[in-house]
Amino acid sequence: MNDDTDSLHGDPCGERLVALCRNAHFGVERQDEIDYWYRLGQRDAYAYAAGVVIARGIDSEAFSVAERLTGALTQGVADLAALRSVVLNPVRPEVAVEAGLAWMGPAAFHAQFPPGGLDHDFGMLWGANGDQRLSLRLPAGRGHGLLYAYDPTWDEYAVLCRNASSAAVEGTFARALHSDIHMSPASFAALVAQEPPTPAPVDRAAGMQVQL
Repeated sequence: MNDDTDSLHGDPCGERLVALCRNAHFGVERQDEIDYWYRLGQRDAYAYAAGVVIARGIDSEAFSVAERLTGALTQGVADLAALRSVVLNPVRPEVAVEAGLAWMGPAAFHAQFPPGGLDHDFGMLWGANGDQRLSLRLPAGRGHGLLYAYDPTWDEYAVLCRNASSAAVEGTFARALHSDIHMSPASFAALVAQEPPTPAPVDRAAGMQVQL
């Protein structure tokens, strides 16, 4: 295997198993101890089965796919397109999506993340109620920055990714507008983490040198 994605492939059966895994996860009844462990076991079984199909039976990759799937579900990702991207594309290590959404008030948010640079807003139509704002705060001269969500109903903020690239956020934004304009912030962040890395800039000056 040449890289982490050589053995992975999309498959209708795999996608159905991902959907079954998602449904089992969100059907877990945490107040019922017996049902909780039954549903959790069912979810994990679906996740591993999806991993086996997607990884074409390679055990190490199957476990990796299952872990990415259950991890995304634990973070609150429910959108099937986002989950499909998660299982097919290993997260790049330099992009760390926050584990779950920890909402905080304005004072706590601004204390941890003082204003600086420029905030780029990506609409105020996200989430189940279609009213949450997503923003990317880029320090001057930087292409990576803080991706966060704001909920006006509760006047709270949630950090999605501390080092999201502008290109990844813009690419995800364009795709989300065509797939789910009310995508949850957690699903949006999961897609950002799966965006391919930005190509290194070409040194045009070097390319224009002529050997005489």
